[in-house]
Amino acid sequence: MHQSTSKTEVTPNVTSIQKRFNLKDFIVTGEFLPYLVLPAIGVAIIVVIGSIAFNAIRNHGLIPPPNTLDQYECSSANGPFEFYYLHGTERVKIKSTQGILEGTVHQNQFDWASFALDSTQLGFLPPTEISFEDSASLRLIGPGTNESVCAILAKHVGERRAIVR
Repeated sequence: MHQSTSKTEVTPNVTSIQKRFNLKDFIVTGEFLPYLVLPAIGVAIIVVIGSIAFNAIRNHGLIPPPNTLDQYECSSANGPFEFYYLHGTERVKIKSTQGILEGTVHQNQFDWASFALDSTQLGFLPPTEISFEDSASLRLIGPGTNESVCAILAKHVGERRAIVR
């Protein structure tokens, strides 16, 4: 028996195992796109979420507050006055010939925070309670207004309510 002692060496092909980086192929084949697009999408998402959070903090909630109140014309024994209120909000304002008084309303009861229990600010004592007649009128009940019925003068229904900046 004859035994062959020749050794055949198996050498791997260097080009098939280890591919060299080629910038031209990297650009032409479009392999660079995920490296640009994914960070851009990430930055856009962070900016959008950040602006939503910033506006939510600034507006005390995600829904922007309405910025205009409906104007009602009221009459009392002390003369006519204007009442500003928007259904669904807490802000109210009374404007008479002697001054302006702003406050809030909770469960149909007024809270006049800046009122010092004198009638010189408005010329009469402000109402203590509100009662709704229909969509175009309301009734103010209190010591200085007795039971004043107020009719709507200007309604801001078609106006877009946007974030106030």
